[in-house]
Amino acid sequence: MKKFSLFLFVFSLVCAGFAQDSDLYRNVINELASAKYYGRAYYKEGDKKAAGYIEKQFTALGAKPLNNSYTQEFSFPVNTFPGKMSMSVDGKKLEAGRDFVMREFSSGIKGEYGLYYIDTANYDIKKVLADLEKPENKNSLIVVDFMFFQMHGKELGQFYKSERPGYIMIWDMPLKYYKAYSAFAVPVADIWVSSDFPRDAKSVKVDIKNVMIKDYKTSNVIAYVEGKHDADSFYVFTAHYDHIGMMGKKVYAPGANDNASGVAMLVSLAEHYAKPENQPGCSMMFIATAGEETGLRGASHFVENPLVSLDKIKYVINCDMIADNSEDIYVEISENGQKGLDLFNEINDRNSYFTKLDQGELEGNSDHYPFAEKGIPAIFFMMKGDAFKIYHTPQDNTENIYLSNFPKLFSMIEEFVEKY
Repeated sequence: MKKFSLFLFVFSLVCAGFAQDSDLYRNVINELASAKYYGRAYYKEGDKKAAGYIEKQFTALGAKPLNNSYTQEFSFPVNTFPGKMSMSVDGKKLEAGRDFVMREFSSGIKGEYGLYYIDTANYDIKKVLADLEKPENKNSLIVVDFMFFQMHGKELGQFYKSERPGYIMIWDMPLKYYKAYSAFAVPVADIWVSSDFPRDAKSVKVDIKNVMIKDYKTSNVIAYVEGKHDADSFYVFTAHYDHIGMMGKKVYAPGANDNASGVAMLVSLAEHYAKPENQPGCSMMFIATAGEETGLRGASHFVENPLVSLDKIKYVINCDMIADNSEDIYVEISENGQKGLDLFNEINDRNSYFTKLDQGELEGNSDHYPFAEKGIPAIFFMMKGDAFKIYHTPQDNTENIYLSNFPKLFSMIEEFVEKY
């Protein structure tokens, strides 16, 4: 009976710790996903406001700046859609973010246009070219299934450099909005529409404005907790705080899972290690990166302009989209990350946090990749559950995320740091 009572006491203490961490985790996600940050991108400098909030969190928790500043500034070109965003088909109004989105490299477009549908069943590029020269099709938008366009991109992509108004591409999955190729703008419009788009419409009316920003200034937010034994050796925790922002002036993508969830893990880890009783042997660096959605720019800037020598980094842990309900957890590792993955697997197997660590091929899909290219041991954590299905959509909000996996991953990371 005494042993059972002791177990309950210890269990209650552990749960109390998790509850406190979970409250902070939830609060950070709720804040960053709120409307006042405009999707943490470039409309009204939403990303800068988010960076300011993260800096305040690090300051309040006692995590210190490197080189007397929490920010590492850089800039890049980016195409944006901060203005009008309206579209109707045969007089029926479409909703931005649900019925249509703009490709990130699209130009703006305004006017009423006819529609030319690519006949995918009897596709013949010579017939397409001939049809488009007909007077009735001269001012028509080309309508085509996106996957079919991908298969015939060399032929159908030639109209990106033409005087045609552009494309309407039908997407069968939930519409997603991207920023990866936003460093330039093509001279024509490229509009993605949902599978509900009619296959026999006559015309569309559009009024969409884009603005190309040649030199947008932003910054990584970086803090650290000094180690008590080996202060010059670092574990690096990274998560990108930027998201895809606005589609016009009314529709925004909250990015609760992608990637307010990863930033919330950063803040939670900073809170833990900043406490005197948890001071680590090695130093802990926390990098909230900017510009991930536009091509891993923040992480790339850091590794090219490191604030500490890269050979002092013991291991990089990148969290991206982790507020999900998957039973397993997806991972990627750098070439030198296998030792770390072996330890994570051992920790997970012993504690049964996840059914497995599902390893994929190393790809340039998140902020671990620039570190991996430099030969630094690194791992990437991501969850592919129900929340993953709606990333890069307005539905990625606080109502559609799951926090039950947070204490599992937090505990796994904490034990890893103790034993690696």
